[in-house]
Amino acid sequence: MDPDQQSKTDLQRLRTETETIGVEGRNWVVYSQLLLTMFLWGLAWPVGRLLATNLPPVSIAVLRYAIVVPVLFGILKVKRQPLRLERKCILNLVVMGLFSTTLYQIFFLYGVRYAAASDDSLVIGIGPVLIAIMASFVLNERLTKTKGLGFISGLAGIGVISLLSPNNDVLNRPLGIGLVFGGAIAYAIYTVTLRRFVASNRADNPVSAPSSLAILAWISLFGWLFLIPLSLLEAPWTYSWSPLSWLGILYLALLSTVVGYFFYVVGVSKIGAGRAAIFGNLVPVFGVITSVLLLRENLSPWHGVSFLLILTGVVLVNRQRKKTSETR
Repeated sequence: MDPDQQSKTDLQRLRTETETIGVEGRNWVVYSQLLLTMFLWGLAWPVGRLLATNLPPVSIAVLRYAIVVPVLFGILKVKRQPLRLERKCILNLVVMGLFSTTLYQIFFLYGVRYAAASDDSLVIGIGPVLIAIMASFVLNERLTKTKGLGFISGLAGIGVISLLSPNNDVLNRPLGIGLVFGGAIAYAIYTVTLRRFVASNRADNPVSAPSSLAILAWISLFGWLFLIPLSLLEAPWTYSWSPLSWLGILYLALLSTVVGYFFYVVGVSKIGAGRAAIFGNLVPVFGVITSVLLLRENLSPWHGVSFLLILTGVVLVNRQRKKTSETR
């Protein structure tokens, strides 16, 4: 080989290796951010229980989003993204706000008031299973036996932790777990609605379609507005809000919601939604670990059985979904 050509070849190989190392380095940063996000979301369960045990749950959510909403709209303004909404988008955003913010927060905080945070954090892991089942009806995705088995496996996991959890020193475990399951249903409805909304807007006018940040800001605002009158019924001014309580609310607002959202969006943009979603299976793990450490909740093999059954359900519905997309 000509020496000049050899030099060019070596230089190209070096560039390729350098780019590969750079990409891998960036991916490790993304993986670390996603891992931190799952930890932040897992820790939200014991923090939520610490708050909701002695304070009005809906009012906690109102204060949380009283911080989240201005921060999100402030970021939109800094990024110079448009705040104006098209009239046709408003109803969809209101509905998504009702399910993802209003109902989910009520189910979440009342759920951790009545049941152990470690048990509740396992239940929320069935979310991807519920999304896959609902998508079969709403988005006309194929409903298969494998998805059905995944749904049954997920329900079995919830049944195990409902009946066999060692955490008996709670107000009402079946009620608490049932409420969190209701929260998972509400969030699944929101997710399926969001998919249809995003697909419709991109098809109609991809240039003016609202960004993911704008969607989050508006649904947070609308959901927050629904929570405010419900909070007044709790008479939150009659409770004692300690500095530790405010610290917990700040954690839920800034770290769990805002920071967690941005790290997750970065992860999706860098490594894809499918690979980023895999990290979501760590939320119940971190939820159980942090609940045991912070709240001294009891841990038993039944937590492992429940987690494996729910995880099996998630794997089954996603495996079938992947195969279906490949055959189209």
